[in-house]
Amino acid sequence: MGKTVVSAVLSLAIASIAACLFFLYVSGPAGTAKGTVIQISTGMTSAEIAGMLKKKGLIKSAFFFRTVAHLRGYDTKIRAGTYTLPKKMGTSELAYYLVTTIPVPPDIKITVIEGLTIKETASIFFRKAKVDSVLFVFYAQRKATADSLGIDNATLEGYLYPDTYYIREGARPMEVIDKMVSRFRQVFADSLKERFASFGFTVNQTITLASIIEVEAACDEERPIISAIFHRRLKMGMPLQANPTVQYALGTKRRVYNGDLTVESPYNTYLHKGLPPGPVASPGMKSVFAALYPAETNYLYFVADNEGKHFFSKTLKEHQTAVSRYKVLRKQLDPQIQSRRNVP
Repeated sequence: MGKTVVSAVLSLAIASIAACLFFLYVSGPAGTAKGTVIQISTGMTSAEIAGMLKKKGLIKSAFFFRTVAHLRGYDTKIRAGTYTLPKKMGTSELAYYLVTTIPVPPDIKITVIEGLTIKETASIFFRKAKVDSVLFVFYAQRKATADSLGIDNATLEGYLYPDTYYIREGARPMEVIDKMVSRFRQVFADSLKERFASFGFTVNQTITLASIIEVEAACDEERPIISAIFHRRLKMGMPLQANPTVQYALGTKRRVYNGDLTVESPYNTYLHKGLPPGPVASPGMKSVFAALYPAETNYLYFVADNEGKHFFSKTLKEHQTAVSRYKVLRKQLDPQIQSRRNVP
């Protein structure tokens, strides 16, 4: 009996020592170096954080980290953001550090859609990331800024590429602008430059036409058709008569009325033939491709059909019929417009 007790005590002692050694092992530093950066995303669970730390070699046991976090109530207290570790840390110390340290906030995901102006783009970044919209507009509308970024236009209108960006809160406006123009350069490849040269266009003329198509087009399949119409009008020396250019001259995207067509502006393509001086919005690549690869068609006119698309016509007579039909349908949808004549 005595030997059994001794054996049991010895086994317990060995197990205790083994447990202590294991605890010391899993809780000790795991190659965590000073200056190591940890990125914790919004919504990550303690299990996901533990897995990420283990994968990066910063802890020896994801299970032990989760156990510590659970027992100490850390599960929901680790904030999203970027952490820079000041020294080597064991598991418990690292868990405590992540809970007590205020991280650099994570970048904010912001999607800029196609067809927006500089001011509309600035508004999005202000609302979502507190980027100074006044300075954003100021820099983006300066020719000096355009020149410094190699853009041959009076402003950066049309060159703030619509895409998804990750911006830190309160980022400097020029930092955001640089990102957007850099993205434009990435997607506007050299092969496209050869194509617009075949039309005798400059980069700015290409982006200008694409911007008008972007705002005019109601759906993707119509972009090449609308492009073809504008190409034909340019060749014929006919005014483009594009409503988006009048809206740009007016500084608003409201419906264009007959009285608006006399506004004196180089952007008014009802008064001035050819392309306007520059883009009227930021086009996406679908509109850029449409500008460079117009459809083969004899259409010369188009008017909205009140269902999100357009009627296309080859002759003025056909167009006038389509316009009359548009006005009837429009009045049926909104009787109030009978008091004001609008241009489709």
